[in-house]
Amino acid sequence: MPASARARTAAATAAVVALSLLSGCALIPSGVGAQPPVTPSPSATVPTPPRPAVDVPVVSAAPQALAPAPQPQLLTVPDVSLSVPVVAVGVLPDGFMEIPEDPAVAGWYRFGPAPASEEGNTVIAAHVDSATYGIGPFSRLRDLGVGAEVSVADESGRDFTYRVESVTEYVKSELPDELFARSGERTLVLITCGGPFDPALGHYRDNIVVVAGPADA
Repeated sequence: MPASARARTAAATAAVVALSLLSGCALIPSGVGAQPPVTPSPSATVPTPPRPAVDVPVVSAAPQALAPAPQPQLLTVPDVSLSVPVVAVGVLPDGFMEIPEDPAVAGWYRFGPAPASEEGNTVIAAHVDSATYGIGPFSRLRDLGVGAEVSVADESGRDFTYRVESVTEYVKSELPDELFARSGERTLVLITCGGPFDPALGHYRDNIVVVAGPADA
């Protein structure tokens, strides 16, 4: 099913998810008030349940807590020889989403849906590279083709198989908020950075986003 045809419920969309990467990459939502994530607001607060925020207004209506689900532990993409452990991450005190320092480890946003959740987008992100660790496996996401298989294993031992529906490079200010929907069709969203590196700002210009739907849909 094409990603454009997958149902979304805007009222249940998570407000903002930000990637504050070691290499200077950050992810911000589109919309009025979006600014480059150069100076995170020191007054940013984290609602309950926490929702990451950058220098943009957060949605006033906090989403309801999701039903507990086993957390993902391993992400595998055979077409690009990608296999990385996945750890649950939350929100840093400054409002940015936690991202594992090592780009060979991905972070699952634990306040959003998990693969076993009945609906919504499972968001998993990782650094594209690191001054300490070098190029990370998520650098290969841009090479995926539509139909490529993606597998996520969770802590219960269950495997979830998805098929890539789209691979899109977004300028950060144009990243769609609906990628972080907490309702609608079950979807896997993988995010890293891409595009040219801007030495003046200290981060990559774009985000690479892979959207995949359940293989059995």
